[in-house]
Amino acid sequence: MNDIFDVKIALEQAEFKLQTIAQLQKDLDRAQCNCTVSTSGFYKELAAHLQTLTSEKLKRLLYLIDLPENCGNLPTTNVDFEQLSEQIIKREAFKVYLRKRFSD
Repeated sequence: MNDIFDVKIALEQAEFKLQTIAQLQKDLDRAQCNCTVSTSGFYKELAAHLQTLTSEKLKRLLYLIDLPENCGNLPTTNVDFEQLSEQIIKREAFKVYLRKRFSD
């Protein structure tokens, strides 16, 4: 496997996409976000759902996903939820990539 990870290319592979969405769903469930994400349009679905979360649940979700510290200190207003959705999915995809890479 190539050492350079490109999330957009990786998510074009059906199996990788399913594994990433499963990882995302696992973390959403652990954070008690009461959200289900489908395989089509999941970036926008996630962004829409993130807007409905309380500040506490959003922080818990970011902590469980293990986004960098600066993402955990998000203000409750003026958040670009589409950009945050992309960051979350990228992080979840990277988890799947690492698990696959080190389990082979």
